[in-house]
Amino acid sequence: MINKIIVEGPDSSGKSTVVERIKNMLHWDSKSLHHLEKDQFDRYLKEYANNSNIVFDRSHISEIVYSILWRNGNPFSDKEEEILNEMVKSKTLIIFVCPEIDIIKNRYKERKFEQQIKFDELEKSRKLFVKIMKNFPVISYQSKDYGELDSLLLKIKEIIK
Repeated sequence: MINKIIVEGPDSSGKSTVVERIKNMLHWDSKSLHHLEKDQFDRYLKEYANNSNIVFDRSHISEIVYSILWRNGNPFSDKEEEILNEMVKSKTLIIFVCPEIDIIKNRYKERKFEQQIKFDELEKSRKLFVKIMKNFPVISYQSKDYGELDSLLLKIKEIIK
């Protein structure tokens, strides 16, 4: 039985909208798992083990992507990554929000706040997400329009029943 949902994808892809809509539909809590300066393995292990009926905005997958992009490599050993991957493959539904790069770039330009990721890093981060997410069973969401979002929500509702 699914008791966690992870929403993953590159910056400016539409994750926050998806998280909010899923949270409201299911009446679950949500939690952002953005990078923190601490032992990343223990942190994600505890979050995955101690939470249920929750929608996570990001996961250790984002930690890997942005560590490769900004911090010279994967923060997890092979064994740690394997443990975390297996945890999210159990009782967890993974939504991969990944529109075409032009949509991501346009959304980035429309944002009114400074972002950590730079415009010229968007394409590389998207490619890293696509590569890593191939290792997971996911529901892909292109984030093109609200009709597609409504279809995604119906699919999630059916799975969670």
